[in-house]
Amino acid sequence: MISFAFWEPVIIISLINVVLVTGLYITAMSGQLSMATAAIAGIGGYVSAVLTTNFDWPFIPAVLAAAAASGFVGASLALVTLKMRDFILKLTTLAFGEAVLVICFNIEYIGGANSFTGIPFYTDLKVVLVLVAISLYIAWRFDGSRLGFAARAVRDDPVAAAAMGVSIARARVLTFGLGAGIVGAGGAVQAHYILIMNPGELGFFISLNYIIFLLFGGMYTMWGPVLAAVVLTGLPEVLRFAKEFRLILYGLSIVIVVLWRPEGLVTRTPTGVPRWYSRFWAATPEPAGADNPGRVGESKADSAN
Repeated sequence: MISFAFWEPVIIISLINVVLVTGLYITAMSGQLSMATAAIAGIGGYVSAVLTTNFDWPFIPAVLAAAAASGFVGASLALVTLKMRDFILKLTTLAFGEAVLVICFNIEYIGGANSFTGIPFYTDLKVVLVLVAISLYIAWRFDGSRLGFAARAVRDDPVAAAAMGVSIARARVLTFGLGAGIVGAGGAVQAHYILIMNPGELGFFISLNYIIFLLFGGMYTMWGPVLAAVVLTGLPEVLRFAKEFRLILYGLSIVIVVLWRPEGLVTRTPTGVPRWYSRFWAATPEPAGADNPGRVGESKADSAN
């Protein structure tokens, strides 16, 4: 029987991925699909690691500083890409991520190509659970706020949103900055768990994992990417019985779900449309009969008219 000690690292990494994909979901809420998630998480990881290792900062202030630094980078990137169209915006974020990777490879102060080591161990399951709860609460509150509705309006039709008085610049800067801040906090917590910062983990192919989580779960609802991050992080471990065919089954599972549900595992119910669970407490109209003569009379009057 596999013990909890085997699954604990898988659970922690899954929850860290939940934080990162939650930040990416907020960023994409206004139509900005960032391809630099790993780079932004890396910025948060490096900031936190340097502060705790070289300056003896406490863990929580270092994580907050990492979130602030990543949020500032995200907001700045949103301002730079504000006038860019969808495809060019994606390429710009991809180029930014690769530029961060090259810069980190060449800064000796943070280890360069030899990686930054000696990071103190602070992250455990309780820390990650607290960060997941905070991240989901922020995303949930923002999702249902006026700013969340404005951001989705900008994503769906920027011209119509601007005509209705929605500030496109404000929506995109705010979502990118807030999403990047959550990603940076996730990167900081991750750095204090794996205890090493390698510049090679900041590239596009690492960011692609979070994009897959977002698209697999459904980018129009918060719970879809969260579910996808948990499922797709743990699935390779569940498929260990397949041995050399494990990654083939993993990829096949993703393809099947994408073909079966192109919009993702979880889709958003349009505003104003009753949700499936509303029928359990919806009022059922009373049938006309002897116990309800008034309604019978109304029915006869209606039929007479």
